[in-house]
Amino acid sequence: MIKKHNAFGILELLIVIIIAIVVYFSFFHSNYGRKNPFDDNAGIKTQQQAVDSKIQEIEDYKKLRQDIEKNLQKGY
Repeated sequence: MIKKHNAFGILELLIVIIIAIVVYFSFFHSNYGRKNPFDDNAGIKTQQQAVDSKIQEIEDYKKLRQDIEKNLQKGY
């Protein structure tokens, strides 16, 4: 009975090793050029800040344009 239990432990160990290898290669050796999938979150935050900045610039330009149009209508 000891051999059956020992063989079952080795089988479990092999399954864990195979799963670890699959997870390692799927996360850290993907074909999309990224080495660490957790770095994407930092890039998203940076892109979001850039988009927010551009939106704020557009809103500022719209307000400036409205002010210029009001001033032109008043004759300044």
